[in-house]
Amino acid sequence: MDHRLTSETPARWMTRVRTIAFGTLVLVAALMAGVFVFDILTPPDDVSICFIYAVLIPLAIFSFHRAAYACAALATSLSVLGAFFQPPHDQLPLVFFTNRAIAIVAQWLVAFLVTSRQELEAKIRSEYEAERTKADTSRRFVDMLTHEIGTSLTLIDGQAYRLKKLAASDDEGVTTRAEKIHSAVKHIDVVIRQVQAASEAAQASDQFEPGDVNLASLIGDLVVQLKGDREIQTDIGSLPPVVRGNSDMLQQVVANILSNALKYSPEHTAISVWGRAEADSAILSITDRGRGIPPAEKSSLFEPYYRASNSRGVPGTGIGLYVVRRYVSAHGGAIEIESDLDVGTTLTVRLPIGD
Repeated sequence: MDHRLTSETPARWMTRVRTIAFGTLVLVAALMAGVFVFDILTPPDDVSICFIYAVLIPLAIFSFHRAAYACAALATSLSVLGAFFQPPHDQLPLVFFTNRAIAIVAQWLVAFLVTSRQELEAKIRSEYEAERTKADTSRRFVDMLTHEIGTSLTLIDGQAYRLKKLAASDDEGVTTRAEKIHSAVKHIDVVIRQVQAASEAAQASDQFEPGDVNLASLIGDLVVQLKGDREIQTDIGSLPPVVRGNSDMLQQVVANILSNALKYSPEHTAISVWGRAEADSAILSITDRGRGIPPAEKSSLFEPYYRASNSRGVPGTGIGLYVVRRYVSAHGGAIEIESDLDVGTTLTVRLPIGD
């Protein structure tokens, strides 16, 4: 890559913007000059001529900041000057100058509105850039943190493995401690991956790259991977053969919902997974027979790091459903939750099938 060309790009862009702004200002001035000529050639009782200046002032929104006030000043000067070129003869001077004054007030009012709009846009742009910078900084921090902690965890896990291998066959204490270290490393690794997933989910719209996804096959594979000794009842034959979406995101959506259902349900209960096509949407529902969610907390479940008050005793970070919501939104879909305490919870995802 030519770094010299890359560094010149912002400068060229700014030069182009300044050229357009200056050209707009010149155009407005030229148009106002034309209106002035028309003004002095028109009978003095035609006050509407001065209001044409006010119509031209909004063009200054494409020019420099506060250029509208400069245009208003020029319009006022030409309006006043036009009054002396053709002073009134048959109408009262008071009426004539009052009409001109009203037109001048209108010019400055339009200039004020245009400038206020420019300032509002600049403020929104500044706030957007600040938020984007903050998001970029947070993402870089998460990337750095996960990398550094991950490197250390790899070293610790490796040493625990070696410790277990080097331990004497009758030394159960060392083996037990090595197993605990290994288990702790796996837990922290899961947490890191979830935090990283939450960081990536915040940029889901930017990362969205759609393709054809066999949703039924994806769900079937995840059920086999996650069920272990649990019973998962599936009825997904009515799903559309293909949906338009991002395979990695949809896999994460289904995996997170299914994992939560398994985690919060008693081991002897079954999980139900069923899907169907409805109009232009694919609908997937996953139902558990777990502890349910308090009604007042349903709206908070999709916030990052939030966990329901009755989730104590079950490990988790409160990130899974946040990722689900972000990824479903990136697909233009919707998610609904129905839950009754001590009865169970049903999460329903509605995804557009796409072209």
